[in-house]
Amino acid sequence: MTQPAEWDDAGAGRRGLHVALWAGVAASLTGAGLFLWAAQGEIVFTDVVSSALAWCF
Repeated sequence: MTQPAEWDDAGAGRRGLHVALWAGVAASLTGAGLFLWAAQGEIVFTDVVSSALAWCF
């Protein structure tokens, strides 16, 4: 069974949305890390992030 022609490009616009959402997620995580680093210094990445990674693995 073939789909109507108007369905062929139905998901094409959503690809850009997905890329934009993933870019926003990456930018948010990077921004949060930068804010933590600006507020707390490198202690955040040596203690907090290291212990969180150790807990996960």
